[in-house]
Order: sequence, then structure tokens, then C-alpha cells
Amino acid sequence: SEMAHIALREKARKLRSRGKSISEIVAALNVSKSTVSYWCRNIKLSSTQIRTLAKRQESGGALGRLRAAESKRLTRIAAVADAGQKGKRDIGRLSERDIFILGMALYWGEGYKSGNEECGLTNSNPDIIRSFITWIRRTYGVRLPDLILRVSINGSHRDRIRDVEKYWSKVTGISLAQFTTTSLIKSSAHKIYSDPEKHFGTLRVKIRRGTQLRRRIIGSLGEIASQMISIYSNSLNAHE
Repeated sequence: SEMAHIALREKARKLRSRGKSISEIVAALNVSKSTVSYWCRNIKLSSTQIRTLAKRQESGGALGRLRAAESKRLTRIAAVADAGQKGKRDIGRLSERDIFILGMALYWGEGYKSGNEECGLTNSNPDIIRSFITWIRRTYGVRLPDLILRVSINGSHRDRIRDVEKYWSKVTGISLAQFTTTSLIKSSAHKIYSDPEKHFGTLRVKIRRGTQLRRRIIGSLGEIASQMISIYSNSLNAHE
């Protein structure tokens, strides 16, 4: 199950950070070598741990191999940072039009499009929540008092409800008075969280009396889809 999988991964990462070899972790947890290597790929070993592992492996080439592996890991981290910087420069400064289209894409992927004509979305990512609220305020003049918020969280976090609600109130800058009763998700098995105190469930942001706004957004999404289909078809024809 997913929970057992997460628990195994956490065990593997703990063993690795204590300086255990990949082979020792494979033997201890009965998981494939490639899986253990993937789980532990970002764990940095100290030079002492590297030397200890090399001695235990009783091989002249072991230290060299471990150093090569560490060098490869550092090269990958540098490549990730470099690509991240390039990506940052690609964005430049967001214009009002950029924000409008970004919000449209967000609603297309995450917003309510079927059901009882409610306008809103549910997400666990604070950046997505804030981007959505910024978009509906900037584009459609929706006021903060017109938002209804609701937290959903696994039932095993029942004792943390107040802290979780305060977290989302701080993220959004919206008073707890606008939050409806938190929804506890029933689960037959207890989900394992690597750090339960950093789990805040999801937040639903709904716009009061938002039916007309939703119809307008759906109309815009239809036009975006229509134009994108034309662009797609034209680009295919251009390459034939």
C-alpha cells in the first residue's frame, strides 16, 4: 500500500543518513537496490561516513567509487540550481495579462467546472491558493469578504484542527470567521506522514454567489481551448 511504501522510504532514508551502505539497506528492508538508491539520492554523507563505508567494503576502489558518486551528486545539484536560475530569468516581470492567463490556466486545471455551478478550487499548495485569490480579485474585482473557506484534513489530525485553520488563515490573510467547519476525511487506515506537524490538508476557496462568474470563466476557457486547437492544428500542418 502507499502508506507502507512511505514508511519503508522513511526507514531507508534514516538508515542512509546514519551512514549505512545501500547494500545494507537493501538487505535490511528487502527493497530493490535501484529503489533504495533513488530514495536516498539527496542524502549527503559526511567524509567520515564515506571513509567508514569504504573500510567496511574492504576494497581499495571503494573509497574512489564513493567519492565519484558524491562528486556526481554534487554535479547534479549544481545542474539543478543552474536550470532553476535560467527558469527564473525566463519569467521576467508578470504583466496584468500574464496574471489573467495564469489564473485561467489554474482554473482550467484545478477549478470547479462540473457539479452545482460553484465557483472556486481546492488545493494543498499555499502558492496556488494565493495565486487564485489574487487572480479573482485583480481580474473580476471579487472582494475578500465574498470568499468562503473550508479546510479538509485526514481524521488522524483531529487534534490539530485549530492550528491547521490558523495556518490557512495566515496564508490567505482571511479571518477565521470566514471559515466553515473543517471537514475530517475518514480513512480506514492511518496515513503515515513523514512529519505530521507540517501537514495542513487542503483548502477550499469558494466565491459567494459565484454562479455568473463561473459561467464567464467557463466561456473564457472555451475560447482558449478553441484557439489552442487552431494553433495546434496549424503547427501540425506547418511541419508536414
